[in-house]
Amino acid sequence: MGKAKEDRNTSKGKVDTKRAKIAELKAQLKDESKGADRVNNYLNNFFGHQSLSLKAIENTPGDASSGYRFEVTRKGKKAFHLSVGECSLIAFCYFMAKLEDIETKGNKPIIWIDDPISSLDTNHIFFVYSLIHSEIVTPEKYEDGGELKERDRFKQLFISTHNLDFLKYLKKLPGARSNNKSQFFIITRTDQVSDIALMPRYMKDYITEFNFLFHQIYRCAHAQVGSDENYDCYYNFGNNARKFLEAFLYYKYPNAVENDNKLTRFFGDDALAASLTDRVNNEYSHLAGVFERSIQPIDVPEMKTVASFILRKIREKDPDQYAALLQSIGE
Repeated sequence: MGKAKEDRNTSKGKVDTKRAKIAELKAQLKDESKGADRVNNYLNNFFGHQSLSLKAIENTPGDASSGYRFEVTRKGKKAFHLSVGECSLIAFCYFMAKLEDIETKGNKPIIWIDDPISSLDTNHIFFVYSLIHSEIVTPEKYEDGGELKERDRFKQLFISTHNLDFLKYLKKLPGARSNNKSQFFIITRTDQVSDIALMPRYMKDYITEFNFLFHQIYRCAHAQVGSDENYDCYYNFGNNARKFLEAFLYYKYPNAVENDNKLTRFFGDDALAASLTDRVNNEYSHLAGVFERSIQPIDVPEMKTVASFILRKIREKDPDQYAALLQSIGE
């Protein structure tokens, strides 16, 4: 009796193991078929492609155990002649769906996303960024002993791109600005040789050129006179100040009024600041009509004075914006 009972328990254990394996395989098949639903959810809700979808089709109709294949459809019919952008979009959505299948979810994989916005327009670029932000970078919530906790969804995340707009968004990802959590690299190519190097600061540290230009004005206003380390901010000040003020004043006074002197409106009663800034912007940003400037050294005190005028007026008119600009350049 004892031997028979032992054999029965052994056999039962083997049966239970096989049943568990069968259930796991069925779950994989079910999960694979649901992958198409997740792809369509991304296409429809994130990207607004109501007509484009992915359809899961059984390899052997009526036999789910035979597996599935996927078919791209447009308005319910098999799609042909997809654009490069559409192919990239479907491939990215499928990749995102695969991160949620039972083989990947919870296993903290190493993720590499290679230029996911290739051939996509500006709106799609933002939606790709939003998906990466919400579905990958944002920590996953889970319950542990009745307590809600968070954990990273990945072990490492690599994202490559050729697109500067997309790079601008990537800098906004949580942890992207922390040297302890992330790093930026650039690939340089000379003939047939490519090298990976740290991304230069002018690309890494500034979200936009506007922030960079503000930083150059700030440097000029606070630079030590007579230091060889600061000559570049003086010699480039005319161009930097002109470009910064053109962008800044355009958004501050967007109304198109003929003969509207935005610089005078900005400085108000301070006619000296407006006049001096206008002269530096025009005479030091180009040499037309004042060629003799090119055979004289730059006037450093004049540059510092104008830079201080600009910073002071921004601070007076909008302290919150000024504080945000300082924060954007790490000051």
